[in-house]
Amino acid sequence: MTRTAAASPAVYREHPIKILRYSAKNLWLLIFPLLRSLRFYPFSFQNLIDWGAGVWFDLLVALLILGIGTLRWHACIYYFDEVTIRSRSGILLQRVTEIPLERIASTVEEHPFYLRPLRAACLRISTAAGAMPDADMQLTLYLRDLHRLRQNIPVLQNGKSEEAAYHTPAWRTMLFSALFSSSFSGALYIATLFFQGGRITSDLLEQFQAQQFLEDATDRASTAFHGVPRIAVTIGIIILALWLISFGRNLLRYGRFKMRFGSEFISVHTGIITRRRYHLRDTAIIFPDLRQNLVMKIFGMVSLHIRCPGYGSRRDTLPVLIPLMRKKSSQPLLERLHAVPVMEHPKLHAKSHIKFFWSFVWPPVIGLCAIFPVRFFLLWLLPGVGAIIRFFSVMMIIPLVWLLCIRIVAMVSESVTMDDQHLQMHFCSWFTFHTITVNHARIVRTDIMQTPMQKQYGVCHLYITCNGPRQQRFKLTALPEKKVREILAMLEQGA
Repeated sequence: MTRTAAASPAVYREHPIKILRYSAKNLWLLIFPLLRSLRFYPFSFQNLIDWGAGVWFDLLVALLILGIGTLRWHACIYYFDEVTIRSRSGILLQRVTEIPLERIASTVEEHPFYLRPLRAACLRISTAAGAMPDADMQLTLYLRDLHRLRQNIPVLQNGKSEEAAYHTPAWRTMLFSALFSSSFSGALYIATLFFQGGRITSDLLEQFQAQQFLEDATDRASTAFHGVPRIAVTIGIIILALWLISFGRNLLRYGRFKMRFGSEFISVHTGIITRRRYHLRDTAIIFPDLRQNLVMKIFGMVSLHIRCPGYGSRRDTLPVLIPLMRKKSSQPLLERLHAVPVMEHPKLHAKSHIKFFWSFVWPPVIGLCAIFPVRFFLLWLLPGVGAIIRFFSVMMIIPLVWLLCIRIVAMVSESVTMDDQHLQMHFCSWFTFHTITVNHARIVRTDIMQTPMQKQYGVCHLYITCNGPRQQRFKLTALPEKKVREILAMLEQGA
């Protein structure tokens, strides 16, 4: 990186690769006119003339976009000292961002494979006031300047060998990727690719003959599964392919997982192709979140997540601190996060009222009851596609039955426990069980919802909202109203 001032503090510019970031988003789509030039190989002077006559305007637009990006890159600088880090951007309208170092909640170092040969890395800095999903400051730096930053920013200096380190075995990372992957996540990932670069994605799919590959796979699978409609086989292959995409993406993102505890900071290293280093201030962690699905709950396994500004704040990432471990092993980790793992002497404990089981099971029950009349109606209306309708009926029944089992388990396990400083919630959100331990000071809002029937029996729903960059309500279903009033009174006394 070029140093542009000799005065103290020194002024720096970002890595020149940032010029591409400042250029238009669709600049990389102009690669295709260049790739089409390969059909003129072997090149000759006349071939170059013919090629230039077809793409000269595209090249002119590309040069103009790169020129504007270069001006924006040259106008962007940043500098830092022992107290603050500042950045300035903009050509005509300048924007200056100043962050006190003691207010930094987390930083993210990204080392993508394409930046490593250029000795560059991306740095995102977040504070407790950061917006979702963007960070307060984003820089693309030379590695040597990142090392200079480490000398001034304490949160970046948490890689000492004497700190306690935790490694996740490869088999647990694979199991975590399998448990938290879904066809829906894979579909979202593919949809994002098409949305951000539909032209290049379509060309790549055409180049790899994806349609022909799908047809061949369908033909082979149809011979193996006699009697199964061809469209059902095709849909099954697509669902499996989307799940594999999500599984591979999670495996690449959370592979080589390593966490290190310092005296004041936490460091998380993860990623295989794109390596990421998260540096977290432990006092900025809002609460830990132990997550389980039904299979993990049966085998006593948990995944430790946290709510912290800048960590796992993007929609496509999970705020994972430990991908997979036994529930017993989570107790010392929760103590390091200043959370109470088990409340030995709680002042209040409330469980959901089993009489109001309908509050738990109504979504899957209504779904299951609606499938059969809808199925019969569609079979009467569209008898020509009866095989497809039967297939989709079965495909809908499976997740609804699974959700019903989860909701039944949640009905007997959902509870809230409270002492003088912490509130611990055990609840279920769709297919995931959560155990959240939050300090009273982190709770910013409570809401009570009560139907006339619940009011008659002294039962209500309690909603807890915690502070942070993104507000999210947690629902505790069918709690005794008397206990809920005591919880609200204790929270008011603590405030």
